[in-house]
Amino acid sequence: MSSKDPTGIAAPATLLRLIEDSGHSFPVIEEAVRLLRRGIAGVDLQDPALVEVLRQHLLAVGSPTDVTKYFSLELLERVSPERARDTAVELAELLARSPLLPERGYHVERAVLRSLGERKVARALPALALLAGRCVFPISRTAARAVVAIVGASSRDAVVERLAGLCPLSSTGGPDSPSPRELAQGVARALAEDVRRSSRGSDGHKKRTASGSQGVRAPEGSDRFLRPEGKHARQARLRATLRAAGRDPSRCGNCDLAGKTAVVHVVPESRGGTDRVGNLVSLCQDCKKRLPRKARSSDPSRSGGAPQLTLFG
Repeated sequence: MSSKDPTGIAAPATLLRLIEDSGHSFPVIEEAVRLLRRGIAGVDLQDPALVEVLRQHLLAVGSPTDVTKYFSLELLERVSPERARDTAVELAELLARSPLLPERGYHVERAVLRSLGERKVARALPALALLAGRCVFPISRTAARAVVAIVGASSRDAVVERLAGLCPLSSTGGPDSPSPRELAQGVARALAEDVRRSSRGSDGHKKRTASGSQGVRAPEGSDRFLRPEGKHARQARLRATLRAAGRDPSRCGNCDLAGKTAVVHVVPESRGGTDRVGNLVSLCQDCKKRLPRKARSSDPSRSGGAPQLTLFG
């Protein structure tokens, strides 16, 4: 297969390989989709690699460009509606267990959550309920509304009844998973906050005062799994990601010794790195100490892009 299509634009398979080699770096994903948009007339819409590139773009939570994400969302819906629905559920699960920034709008992600509610995709309910209970607005509010749309009622008992018959999130399954009643309480909190926010009036000063006095945080006494992710919970999630991919998180990815390890990012999050398995590596304490603490601002080679971390020889 040629690495380029007849228009001279890189083929989807080549772009997908570049994305994977970069550890799913945001800048690389964005550039790949930009190339696809420029040469879409010469791209085979039935190419499985095209579908996978679009999926990777939609799952890049926190990517700064919403315009190209709308392109990926619409094209994936047109090319493969079934794969688009699966990706929407996968995105809801990813959002439910990922760190979220209250100041971000997450416009495309919210559009995907709304589509799950409109299509009444029941298997997305556990992820939507967990996301609603995190009280990170406005995305938690959108998730709560999607839950109500799928269940067909906003009462807590109705939500509990529907959740009771569904499997929990794979990443939180087990004895410590939030129960259906706890998830329903999170949905109720998000809906109650929605009502409070809509009743504050139109005066700009009142809105600023209200938003300043009511921080975006989970209420006192809420379940600990609905609070912002802590250091230990984050490590547990990253280890689970490695195990799901068939990798041993207790073995150092550099020296191959088994023991106490920590999961780190190949491409740092500050440079656009993600929590995808291709961007994760477990390191023992000795190897981790040899990592540079921070990039030197005076080093011109570190001034641009999202460089790939080079492990030790």
